[in-house]
Amino acid sequence: MTHNSNARDNGTPDTALPKFSVNVVPTDQLRCEDLATMLKLYRRGEITPLIFGDDSKPEAAIIPFAAFVRLMKHDHAAHVHAETAFQAEVSRRIQESGASGEASMTIDELAESLGPLGQQWADVQRAAQQEKRDE
Repeated sequence: MTHNSNARDNGTPDTALPKFSVNVVPTDQLRCEDLATMLKLYRRGEITPLIFGDDSKPEAAIIPFAAFVRLMKHDHAAHVHAETAFQAEVSRRIQESGASGEASMTIDELAESLGPLGQQWADVQRAAQQEKRDE
């Protein structure tokens, strides 16, 4: 079965993926022999993923381990870049706040004012504080 996609990468906000087509193997038709065949292809240098799912909807992919490592490195680099940008913005705002004599705000308020990444950070901090209080 073929599935056409013009999806968004859920791990990266507002990043449109190019249109592409994949053959979706229904999960109930996936056999152990198929996996052995894919491994042989990967060992020969083939990189085409095995896409499977139900109702012609791609739900999972089996890819060569080298491709998985590249994806993990890319995701880690993107996370480091986002974290670095976040920390730089926190520092900038703290410096501006101190220089302008503005009323101080809590670190949680500052983080939440920085958008989704800051809100996520503040949520994690609050959850950690709540866990400590519950102990």
